Order: sequence, then structure tokens, then C-alpha cells
Amino acid sequence: MAMKKPLGKVVLEEKNMPQKIETEEDLIRILKAEGLMDEFQRLSEAMQKDLVDFCTGQKGLNIRSDPMFKTVLDPQVHTKRLEEFLSLCLKRPLKILKVIPNESKRLTEDSSLLVMDMLVQLEDGELVDVEIQRIGYMFPGERVSCYLSDLLMRQYAQIKEQRKQEEKRFSYKEIKKVYCIVLIENSVRVFHHLSDQYLHRGKMVFDTGLDLDMPQECLMIPLDIFMENHQNIDNKLDAWLYFIASDKLEDIRKVIKAYPEFRELYEEIFQFRYHVKELIGMYSEALSILDANTVQYMVEQQQEELERQAEELKRQAQELEDKDRALEAQRKMIEELRAQMAR
Repeated sequence: MAMKKPLGKVVLEEKNMPQKIETEEDLIRILKAEGLMDEFQRLSEAMQKDLVDFCTGQKGLNIRSDPMFKTVLDPQVHTKRLEEFLSLCLKRPLKILKVIPNESKRLTEDSSLLVMDMLVQLEDGELVDVEIQRIGYMFPGERVSCYLSDLLMRQYAQIKEQRKQEEKRFSYKEIKKVYCIVLIENSVRVFHHLSDQYLHRGKMVFDTGLDLDMPQECLMIPLDIFMENHQNIDNKLDAWLYFIASDKLEDIRKVIKAYPEFRELYEEIFQFRYHVKELIGMYSEALSILDANTVQYMVEQQQEELERQAEELKRQAQELEDKDRALEAQRKMIEELRAQMAR
């Protein structure tokens, strides 16, 4: 049986690249030579396998973590890439003005559940947040509503302060739209009730048809449902979602065949095979995010279980109370019948 060629030879052309890595032994030798073996061994077994498979050309790179996503789609370096992806998501052309740090502006500490989070401001002042969740939140609707409100209040406070300094009057007409685009690796049960749908666009509308400009909109994309339902690439957004969701060789070939311009992105990703130190650093950062993610997820799961148990105890207590009332009513009825019989 012929040995499987590395992905770089199958899909992309590699020319005169240093530190050729064709086997796991090649990678281990380089890690030891560069003093990276301890850092490699601190990675989880799954991450070690992913890294070995990527460096030996057996699979692509998982770009769904924060450091990797922002390297490939850095809006300051690759503005056009992110603009295209956001344009396809929001179904309109747009231009990115700048990246805005999230940091302390998060409503709560729940950002630890995110594996990627990026906030950009468009040229017209609108805010777009893009985030990737490794594990979906238990209450996705409530959470995205709160975060959209947080974005809206951030914009409101900024504009109002600016008008105050300019000694001008604030107008609500200055408020621009805020968007939240959420990509979910492993979605919660509510998304699977619509198992053939993967693009969930939401905004506030009125049942009377009243036409008011409500500034909050969201798009939720369960990547697991997308991958379950898609065998072909029907449009460019599909290609982008394949690019983000899958690191399988067959899917990489599929994307490049449908849209050859993605070759440049994959070639850029495969350069990391020859920059092991930087690659290990990104994996280590991704691991710290996932560790926090897992802890927070376990806390949330335990909280949900405690709430479920509390509801069950409450239900059982109500049933016992109802039974007590029924028994008391029967006792009174028996006493009344005895009293009547004694007359």
C-alpha cells in the first residue's frame, strides 16, 4: 500500500520549505531541538494528536480558537477576508473601520465559555461581534439578547459622552445597528429541533407591520448541524463555513475546487507547519481558553441539574400537598357520614 502523502503535496504546492516534517518523529526531533517538548507535553492528548496530524500533513488546522482565527482573519492584516465573511453573513456589502477591544466591557465573566471573540466597528458606525462557542450556552436566546443590549449601551454611552464634550445635543437617531454573529461547534438541544436549519437570523419585528428601525440583530450558526446537512458547497457562505468548521482533507479539497481563491488561505495556514514555536504557542493559548471553557461549562451543567432537581422536589412537594388535601377531604366526608348514620 502506498504511503499517504502529506496534505501539502495533495492539495497545495510546497516549495523549498525548511524543517521538512513528514513523520511524528520529525516533529518530536524539532520540538526537542527548540526546547518545546515540555510545552508540547502539557497539551491535551487530543491537541497533541491534532498538532502531529497537521504538521505531518494528514489534516488541516482547526482555526476555531481565538489565536488561530484571528491570525487567518485578522481585520487589520486581512481586512477583505473578514469583510467578505461578514458581508455574506449579513447579506449586504460593508467596510470595517476598526477592531474594538472587548475586555472589561463583557457583561459577565461568561466570556470564558468562548473560544473566539472579535468585535469590529463598520464605517457607518455599526458594531458587529463575531464569536465561536465550543460548547453552546444553556440559554442562547437570553444570553445573546443581553449581549446585544450591552453593545447598544456601549454605543449609546460613547456617543452621548462625545456630544457632551462637543456641547451638542444627543439624538437617538445617531444610534447605529449592533449585530452578534454566533458560531457554535456543539449546539444545545433547542437548535436540533430544527435539524435541517443552520442559519438563524433574528431581529425584533411588530405583528402589526409597524415599521420601526430596531437596532439589534443576530445570526446564530450551529456548525454541527451545518456539517450534518451539507455534502455540497452551494454558495460562498457555505465555503466559508466549511473553512471554519472542518479541517478534513476531503473538505479542504472540496472548498478549493468550488472557490479556488481559498487556496491562498490554506497555503497561509500550512506555513505554520514550518513555524513550530509559533504553532505551539497558539495551541497553548487555545488550551488555556478551553480549560476555562470546560470549567465554566461544568459549573453551568451543575447549576442546570440543581435547578432541575429543585423543580422536581417542588413538584413532588406539591403532589404530596395535593394528596394531603384529598385525604383530609375524605376524612371529613367520612366523619360527616358517620355523624348522619348516628342520628
